[in-house]
Amino acid sequence: MLDINTGRFVMGEGLELYPGMKREDFYKSKIFKEELRHSEDKDNYTDRLYDLRVQNIDGFLMDISVMFSSHDYLEEITLSKPEYYDWPNWPEDKTEEEYAYEIKAYNDAFVAKQLEGTEGMGPNLGYYPTKPWGYIRSNFNLRHMPHVEVVISYNKVPILEAAGYTFGKRSPLDIIRGNMNKEE
Repeated sequence: MLDINTGRFVMGEGLELYPGMKREDFYKSKIFKEELRHSEDKDNYTDRLYDLRVQNIDGFLMDISVMFSSHDYLEEITLSKPEYYDWPNWPEDKTEEEYAYEIKAYNDAFVAKQLEGTEGMGPNLGYYPTKPWGYIRSNFNLRHMPHVEVVISYNKVPILEAAGYTFGKRSPLDIIRGNMNKEE
């Protein structure tokens, strides 16, 4: 369950991800020790992206990837109905568009469950306004190949500022490229 006020995402007992989570904390977590999809990832301490086993979160089976920033903080959690990742081998009795919309409806129901009981849900199901910690979105795009995923994205600027990074004298392009230096 996602705590919309703090951004803490709990997938199950001892399976928590949260804003400001450092990569080293992830390595110590039950998620890293027990829930990685590929066992060889346990020996990989340099990847930015880790795929997890399919998780049952609040009654929804979700395929999950966890991504870290170049500064070693949790940046994004990407989730979708597991069948999404079978593309392009989707059922042949439906159009690709029809099946993508079915997955979108499933993902939207997941987001609605995460936001259950909260105020201020946006006008579109699966969309919630940005919070100081970040946001949750149910994304959908049919250009090129279908893109049907839920994204929990964390705002790293306050975390990096607290760690001593400054942004005031850098251009937005430098910030995007990661050209930030810690204040000495």
